Amino acid sequence: MASPIPPSAVSENLRKHLDPKAPVPLRLMAAKGMVPMGPKDMVTVLTSLSFDDDDKVESAAIDSLMELPSRILDGALQERLHPLVLDHMARTLGEEKHLERIMLNQQTPDETFAYLADQIEGRLLGILLENQVRLLRHKQIVSKVLDNPSMSKAQIERLMDFAVRTGMEFEDLEAFEAAKIRIKGAPKDLEVEKQIREVVEASLPEDLLKPDTDEVIEDEEQEKAKKKTLLQLLHDMTIAQKVALANKGNKTVRMQLIKERNKLVCTAAIKNPGVNEAEAATIANNRSVSDDVIRIICNNREWTRSYQVKVALVNNPKTPIPTAMRFLNLLRKNDLKALARSKSIPSALARSAKSLLRKRER
Repeated sequence: MASPIPPSAVSENLRKHLDPKAPVPLRLMAAKGMVPMGPKDMVTVLTSLSFDDDDKVESAAIDSLMELPSRILDGALQERLHPLVLDHMARTLGEEKHLERIMLNQQTPDETFAYLADQIEGRLLGILLENQVRLLRHKQIVSKVLDNPSMSKAQIERLMDFAVRTGMEFEDLEAFEAAKIRIKGAPKDLEVEKQIREVVEASLPEDLLKPDTDEVIEDEEQEKAKKKTLLQLLHDMTIAQKVALANKGNKTVRMQLIKERNKLVCTAAIKNPGVNEAEAATIANNRSVSDDVIRIICNNREWTRSYQVKVALVNNPKTPIPTAMRFLNLLRKNDLKALARSKSIPSALARSAKSLLRKRER
């Protein structure tokens, strides 16, 4: 079975030992720990060779990995190991001190926490529950830890309170329903709300916060895959996460979130500081966006200075009629003609466009 660990995870001079086409003796030397290397490379090489197609290499690598001295393991587990190496080690090692280092390593995947969630106890369980960013980012961790027999009633209540405050949903779960009642009746705590906002923002995928690039994706399948990935990410987010992302996300993200039915999300997207006149015109042209979004555009003096924004708003049936009438007088003849013939705007607006045209043609 091919190793899931890419060769780039180790130093360049060691990659020859991981090459499946390399002679078996060369790979076997590394699997037996006979090649000089530092702790990080040692753990990565042995993990990778644990998936080697040759039985001798695979067996030697597994044995070497299990027999590594603690000083080497301790050093390696605190370094920037490849996430798949850390995941493999979490599923292989049993000692609490090693698992603790894995759980404290920022490179450890969320999936590893989900794997450990229903098995750990004591200090390790505390580390997991304190890592609220991961809990929110990967709901499966919460689902699994609720099945952990070591969870106390107090821990479950605190976890469910956090779930309610961050917008997570757990249907038919008595503890969750109790938390909703508890939170609803509790006095407002500004410090807690601030802390929750910080956790929500920290849980957002970094790629969705980066500015859009000018790179044009010509491959249609690649473009579809990128959009599908975005939609999947958004689908798994809570309302709180979507609002935070709408406030901070790049153009691609906010143009997707502007279509959300939830008022908090779509209005946060249109209020994103990155929205400019051109983007506002594109959004105003979209008749599926909510009335709230259109009203925000109408009330933005900077955007409505743009002729294209005015035209888009007048043509959008969701624009309040008084606002559309105000912009009508500023439109050019060709745009008035198109409005006068339009069947998708209020009839009063179409009649006013015709009347204005007649006055201008006199």
